Amino acid sequence: MKKSAIFLSLALANSAYAVETPSFLDNNDIKDAEFKCLGEVPNYSKADQKYVDILWDETLTYLKAYAQALTNGEESNCINSDEALFDSTEGKKMCIMDRRDMKIMVKNIYQVINNPEKAKQCFGARRDVSWIYSPGGELEKNSPVAQWAKRTSFEEFFNTKVTNKEVRKIGQKFTKNFAKMVTGDEVKMPSSFPYDVSANALPNLWAAAGWFPMYGEESKRNDKNFNNIRGGYAYAEVFGHWGLLRIDEINGEKVGAEVGMTVQAVDTLYPYHNHAISEIYYNMRKPACANQFKSFAVREDSPLVKTVKEDNKMRRVQFDASQANEASMWKAGSAEQDPLLYFHQNTIHAFDVDGSCEAKPEERAIVSVWARSNAHDKRNDYGTTLLCESAKKPGTPANRGEVIQCDLTKVKW
Repeated sequence: MKKSAIFLSLALANSAYAVETPSFLDNNDIKDAEFKCLGEVPNYSKADQKYVDILWDETLTYLKAYAQALTNGEESNCINSDEALFDSTEGKKMCIMDRRDMKIMVKNIYQVINNPEKAKQCFGARRDVSWIYSPGGELEKNSPVAQWAKRTSFEEFFNTKVTNKEVRKIGQKFTKNFAKMVTGDEVKMPSSFPYDVSANALPNLWAAAGWFPMYGEESKRNDKNFNNIRGGYAYAEVFGHWGLLRIDEINGEKVGAEVGMTVQAVDTLYPYHNHAISEIYYNMRKPACANQFKSFAVREDSPLVKTVKEDNKMRRVQFDASQANEASMWKAGSAEQDPLLYFHQNTIHAFDVDGSCEAKPEERAIVSVWARSNAHDKRNDYGTTLLCESAKKPGTPANRGEVIQCDLTKVKW
């Protein structure tokens, strides 16, 4: 099989990265691209700028590897594309670059990495944002950028922002072990990546990107969540509307990409949920045992999904997770096996992570490169995550082994 159309140069000269683009992109859209930033970009002193520059260089390194992985056909049966699982109930896969939203997202990344000085005008450390946090601990200790950023710590977040005592306790344990979860030999890149972009290789980005334990605080939505996820999950956004690199438009076209990373502690079920924005994950963990990391995904038009209520804004559906063959509808994945997942808009999905085979489960998590592709479309609720619920007991978490109920957005185009 011919090598992928993209070849990555790791040489860094004056912060400019020379990258050949995939053949399906128009170089006229890449060369001399024009950027419109989202929000105000701060001015930094010379002393501060050196830390911003470190964070920027690691951001470019992260984005380059991600774009190459997505368009790497060597590891799949695809041309200039990696292969992704999109429906676990039938084991359906596709060439991810067949999706128009993926092509646009990759184009946006190439526009950034081939015009780094222009794109950098939209980049900031986001030190003024009060709702993103530092994991603290060893990650911060080993990162001069994180120490400079002086974000509020996870420890303070769980001690002051979280009122549920069980969630707070779980969050404190998550905080204590976060650095061990995202570093070490257990963290491994999928083979489609040209090099390591984990916290092992990019310590400043992972320590200083700004993390959000998005389920920790009390909310009506979190009544339908599990306490161990509320205290044991966080994500960071590198490129996107809430991230470090905030671009509104490139060449006059809106940018919908949101790219970052997620961490989910083991011994947890990330509940069945859905959103109107497409989403992808790359698994970055070697499993401690077979079938440790299992994913569920069912499309909204599947015959397994039954409509029970509908209006002009949403469709309430149910899925029977108590049926005899339910276990076979979950598919195992890891950095070494089917690492890439793609969820179309309104796909109902969940992640079940086993910790029973871990020697020290409190120190382990599933770590992922994460992205959403069309989050700029505000007609579709900007990608808000909607948690499903128990059909028998609405307002409570939906467990495996029962009928689950989800509200799907009437997506507008």
